[in-house]
Amino acid sequence: MERSTDERAHVRQFTLSLRPGEGLVHPVDDALAAVPAVGRESLSHVQSNTETSALCYRFEGDEIALADVLEERSDVLAHDVIHDDGGAFGLYLRVEGELAVFERCFFEQGVLVDPPIAITDRGLRLQVIGTPAMIKRAMERLPSGVACSVDRLGGAESDGLLVAALTDRQREVIETAFDLGYYEIPRRTTHADIATVLDLSGSTIDEHLRKAEAKLMEQLLS
Repeated sequence: MERSTDERAHVRQFTLSLRPGEGLVHPVDDALAAVPAVGRESLSHVQSNTETSALCYRFEGDEIALADVLEERSDVLAHDVIHDDGGAFGLYLRVEGELAVFERCFFEQGVLVDPPIAITDRGLRLQVIGTPAMIKRAMERLPSGVACSVDRLGGAESDGLLVAALTDRQREVIETAFDLGYYEIPRRTTHADIATVLDLSGSTIDEHLRKAEAKLMEQLLS
C-alpha cells in the first residue's frame, strides 16, 4: 500500500509558542498562576486521559502558599511536593478531566510533546515532534483566541536552522513583525507600523516579509 504524502514527510522537532496562557492547560493551572507567592517555571510531565490527568510542575517560591488553593479545589484528586536542592520545588498533581488542548490538538494528531514545557509571562513554549502536516493540523485545532507561532525548526537549544537561511535584514523585519503582532489572529499591526519602527518604506517591508516567508516555508516543508 502506498503511503500518503503526510506519512512520507520527515518527522521533525518544532518549537512552538502558545499565548495567552489562560485556559491552555487545565482550570487548576489558572488557579496556580494567580497565587502571588510562587511562580510556575515549567511543566516537566503531562498525561491526559478522559477521566483523570496528571501534571508535574517546577515552581519557585513558597510552597506553603499553594496549600489552600489545592485543598479547596474539588478537581484536584491528589497532590504532592517534590523537593530538590536548588531552591525550587516540584509539584505533582492528579486532576479531574482531560487536558483538552494537549489531548485534542496534539495527542490525537499523533504529535509528541517533548518536555519540559516552559511557562512564560505570555503563555507556553513547547517542543513538539511530528511532520509539518501534523503540526499544521494541531495548530488549526487550537481554541479560538489562542495564537500559535513556530519559533524554531528544532529544539530550544538548537542553532535556529529555521531562520539560518534568512539575511540579517530579513530576520530583523520578520522578528519585528512577530513582536508587533503581525502573525497573530487577528493581526495587531500593519506593514506601515513595521516600516515606522525600522525606518523603512512599506514596499520594502512587504518585499522582505515575502522573501523571508518563502524561505521559511521552503525550510519547513523540504
